[in-house]
Amino acid sequence: MKHLPFEREAVPRSVAHHTRTTPAPRPTTGRSPPPVGMRGDIVQQPVIVGVDGSSNSLLAVGWAADEAHRRGAPLLLLHGHDPGHEPFSRRDTEKEHQAAEQALHSALSWVQDHFGDVEAGAELVDSPEAELLAERGREAQMIVLGSRRPGPVTGFLLGSVGLRVLSRAVCPVVMIRGGDVDRHPRKGEIVAGVPAEEKEAAAVLDFAFRTAAAHGVPLRAARAWGLPAMFAQRSGATSLSGRAGEIEGHNRSELLDLLKPWRRRYPDIAVTEHVERGFAAEMLMTLAAGAELLVVGRSGRGGGYVGHVVHSTMHFANAPVAVVPAE
Repeated sequence: MKHLPFEREAVPRSVAHHTRTTPAPRPTTGRSPPPVGMRGDIVQQPVIVGVDGSSNSLLAVGWAADEAHRRGAPLLLLHGHDPGHEPFSRRDTEKEHQAAEQALHSALSWVQDHFGDVEAGAELVDSPEAELLAERGREAQMIVLGSRRPGPVTGFLLGSVGLRVLSRAVCPVVMIRGGDVDRHPRKGEIVAGVPAEEKEAAAVLDFAFRTAAAHGVPLRAARAWGLPAMFAQRSGATSLSGRAGEIEGHNRSELLDLLKPWRRRYPDIAVTEHVERGFAAEMLMTLAAGAELLVVGRSGRGGGYVGHVVHSTMHFANAPVAVVPAE
């Protein structure tokens, strides 16, 4: 992936204002065409990326642009300005809008220069960030966000905005932790944490296989398991060993069954099953080292709940993390 320029250019006042969209031209650049097989209705849905002008959000822009190219999808750069946010003065409001316009213009210019075949646009919208992203995500392939380090604009990556987007979005949300993408180019496999719940597992595998197909890389489907607490406390070593083997065999068989329809649909993707005893979050963080992407599931329950696995991998996995909601 190409490195993003962190310095910005001067931005004309007409570049973006309120809900104005700035579409990108599509010059011929000699880049290879998007991969075959990524056509259909889903391709018409955009990849959305939150922009706040920080170096981490610029890394997210680069990741999102590359992903849009691979999938043959449009790209939308988005920034939300909270109308309920009261700056100290009118001058502060003007400065915030100028900074937002400048951040969007700089990011969009970079996309045009490096991914000219991607249909890209940028919007500055008067709306709270999390609500804006979640709403636009209803008609998107995915939302891409950088880490939570603050940028020069009051924006997507501050406070709990990322968690609110994760808990509300109906499309996958990809979190790019600052620096990891830059230090670890995309050349590994896709790692998918496959949960026991069938609906959630199907959503994870759908996204993971689509991504592996777009990237032309192998997929590792992983599941962790553990002994029931009371059994572990009351059983002797012999019965514990036998029961452990039985539970591991059951989980492996269940994982193989879940993978069957996806293997038939994507026969060219090399798939490895990984089943081990332990905690899911720890296992996935270990497997994610060197991976192009880690894919985990989020249950459909509301109330801002995202789960321990999502929390842990989002903050500590050494790879971009895609959080996929159960459909």
